[in-house]
Amino acid sequence: MAQKTVNYVNQLRALMKNPKYVKESIQAYIIPSGDAHHSEYLAECDMRRAFISGFTGSAGTAIVTESAALMWTDGRYYLQATEEMGEGWTLMKEGLPVTPSQGKYLSDNFSEGSRVGVDPNVLSYEEWKIIQNDMKGSGVNLVPIATNLVDLIWEGKPASPSNMVVPLAIKYTGKSCKHKVEEVRSKMAEKGSTLLLVTALDEIAWLLNLRGSDIDYNPVFFSYVLVTQTQVHLFIDESKVTLAVRNHFNEEDLPVNIHAYNKIHSFITEQIPEQTGKVWISSDGSYSLNSMVPEKIRISEITPIALMKAIKNTVETQGMINCHIRDGVALCRYFAWLEKELQKGNAVTEISGADKLEQFRK
Repeated sequence: MAQKTVNYVNQLRALMKNPKYVKESIQAYIIPSGDAHHSEYLAECDMRRAFISGFTGSAGTAIVTESAALMWTDGRYYLQATEEMGEGWTLMKEGLPVTPSQGKYLSDNFSEGSRVGVDPNVLSYEEWKIIQNDMKGSGVNLVPIATNLVDLIWEGKPASPSNMVVPLAIKYTGKSCKHKVEEVRSKMAEKGSTLLLVTALDEIAWLLNLRGSDIDYNPVFFSYVLVTQTQVHLFIDESKVTLAVRNHFNEEDLPVNIHAYNKIHSFITEQIPEQTGKVWISSDGSYSLNSMVPEKIRISEITPIALMKAIKNTVETQGMINCHIRDGVALCRYFAWLEKELQKGNAVTEISGADKLEQFRK
């Protein structure tokens, strides 16, 4: 892996000067850990930072310059990053007073007029602002690069997941998606918003009472949702939308217009001129989407969905109680098994014990 990452970094440096992909040469390129939805956990196809550096921890930001390759990560990952990173990488230990922020490092190490590139689809608007503010006054410019440069050198890059989406019955959700959308529209009206763009995958799954498996151990699916006072638009790979999903929308009385996942940018471009009110998009959404909305009509606050789904209704509350009861039964069975094994003199290790507990929980 060490030699491979050296080759990858050298290929990336060549692309940083290639006019086919960058209008003007860039002196540094940022590789964040995130995806287009600012997800905490990633599908394999979005693990670009792990690919280029070898470091597989869940948190970290890589920056490649013409002469250096640096990795910012926090104290949880110092040892792991040191062991996994390829040759030529420098660990920047976040949280220590001597470690500069990414923006501060860039402003201190590059001259006025230097250009720092990043894919605007995988850097949130909030993160963009932080880096830009740290470079303020230095003359170093943060610029969006439309084509992700890491993708160009990632041979055998995993395909984006295309797993089926399934409806979650109202006996588990306690509230129809039509009811949820009506509440969202009420919150939009209070803010003078005529359009809400939802980019967080967990918020979309909750709002539409749907579940997926595009990211391991997360019941979400790649999509965007756009809500107006009269319509709901879902942007998704249409092959994921089964007849059961369409019937689900009919049963919960919510008309949903379905569009291709990659049409979100062009659709927003068409919608912006038609808006008579504000456009609501969280600053945790990508810089790419946020920057499409003029600042004077943009609401950058947390979406109403994030707050609504944090307050559980009676059905959701009972579901959590039932889950804990089942888990309690599994634990009791495990403790009984453990006591008998110890009485027999059988060795139980941390791993074998954990495996047995998982069996009971399954």
